[in-house]
Amino acid sequence: MKKFLFLSMLLPIFVFGMHHKSEPIIFYLDLDVAEGKADEVEDFVDYLVSAVKETEPKTMYYKYWISSDMKKVSLIEMYNSNEDAIYHMNAFAEAPHRDRFLETFIVTNFQVLGDTNEELKEAMAAYTDDHRTLINGFKRKK
Repeated sequence: MKKFLFLSMLLPIFVFGMHHKSEPIIFYLDLDVAEGKADEVEDFVDYLVSAVKETEPKTMYYKYWISSDMKKVSLIEMYNSNEDAIYHMNAFAEAPHRDRFLETFIVTNFQVLGDTNEELKEAMAAYTDDHRTLINGFKRKK
């Protein structure tokens, strides 16, 4: 619950606190844990987080949340630009853990939030076509 509250406070800062041209690109994924994979999820996620942290210096935010029954996972990723998000997509396509990710998690929802360009949409075509742009919002100052 603490992580959800933190995310609820952090996400608007990134999304609504930036001028339109400097909005981040946000990936939001809902994942089901594949049958028989629940016991492996935490160790695999630890590996994924470490791998992305070490190999993708422009990834701003990369976090996983899991349900108490270990059957559902949410993943949020944030990038400063289309180019940074494309870099991640290309890295994922070539990653040694790509197949294991797709065997461990069943993607049930994959939204891309932000002003995505055609190159990013093309890079993501095999994974999602759900791209959403900001239409309105605000950020309160303290």
